[in-house]
Amino acid sequence: MLNLWGSWCAPCRAEAPYLAEVAEETKSKGVEFIGINTRDPQTGPALAFEKDYAVGYPSFFDPIGKLILKFPKGSLNPQAIPTTIVIDREGKIAARALTALDDKQLRSMIDPVVAEKAAEK
Repeated sequence: MLNLWGSWCAPCRAEAPYLAEVAEETKSKGVEFIGINTRDPQTGPALAFEKDYAVGYPSFFDPIGKLILKFPKGSLNPQAIPTTIVIDREGKIAARALTALDDKQLRSMIDPVVAEKAAEK
């Protein structure tokens, strides 16, 4: 699960508790969360955001969007924040949302990918 966010973004703040909760709950199922903080000119606000919302997964600091450009065209848009994508084990995008998500929406994106893993065993 990859989440594009900014500390200045109100929808990002709204979804942050859900991301932190679902990341912790799904860790034992092999789900890994990673954030990309963008358009924050300094790390201070980003670090405060992560502390305030108990974000336990790593985030990359990408103030000008260089990391975003490394993703396949159209998968991450620096103007569409927050963006959340689920990447399957083959590296393909399994789901994408261009809006703030709650815990139920996150699980509905993650659960099919986790089910695929369980079916392979």
